[in-house]
Formats: sequence, C-alpha cells, structure tokens
Amino acid sequence: MSALQPYGLEKLNQARQNAARLRAEWMLLVHDGTVTLNDVLQEAQHQESKALLRLSVRQLLMSQPNWGRGKADSVIGHILSVLDVEIDRRLVTVGWLLDPRAGGRRFAAWLDAFEPKQRPPWPGFPHARSSHV
Repeated sequence: MSALQPYGLEKLNQARQNAARLRAEWMLLVHDGTVTLNDVLQEAQHQESKALLRLSVRQLLMSQPNWGRGKADSVIGHILSVLDVEIDRRLVTVGWLLDPRAGGRRFAAWLDAFEPKQRPPWPGFPHARSSHV
C-alpha cells in the first residue's frame, strides 16, 4: 500500500496546483479587463472550473485595476449588511456567493453592491408610498 501513496499524493498535489493556476489565470483575465467579475461567477458554475468556487471574493475584487482591500471590503460589507449576516469577510468565497441553498439572495446582494445609489427609488422614500404600485 505504501507504493500507492506517493502516486496518490502526487496526483493530489497536481490537482491542487491546477486549481491554483486556474484561479490565478482568471484573476489575471479580470485584471487585464478581458473578462468581468460576472464572467468569473458564470464560469465557476461549470464542472471543469469548479476550482473558482474556492476563490475569495476579496481576492477577486482586488484583482481589478485600482481596487484595494478597503474598496473590496466595502463591497463585501455591503453584501453582508444586505443579507444581515455576520461572518469573517475572508470566508466569503465565490462558492459561498453562488451557493444554491441561499436561493439567489447572496447573488442579488452582490448585484446590489454594484448598483449606483444616487437618489431614492421614489419621491418621499421611505415615508411615502410609491406611486407605481
């Protein structure tokens, strides 16, 4: 059995390296502007790209040009605030964001974080009813 262990370990190490390479390649594509953040999220749903699910949202956000930890943490903070969830920001991964058990709420909070909020949804918000109802 000991003769099989080195082969199994080698195979596991190769899989780990391939996963790390895939994550790095996609972050470089984001940095270069070749793909968007949503492209990464869409790709992560494919079986051959499931290694992207372990990518931290902080790393993904920071791979964009002119993004630092403060800006990335602000977006993650918004997502957690909208969801009323208290977890360590370092634990927010692409997999957590796309987890189907959340019913799309996490992804909706992700989209909300990038929606410009310059004015209220209707005059008198939140004290007056919408005239569109």
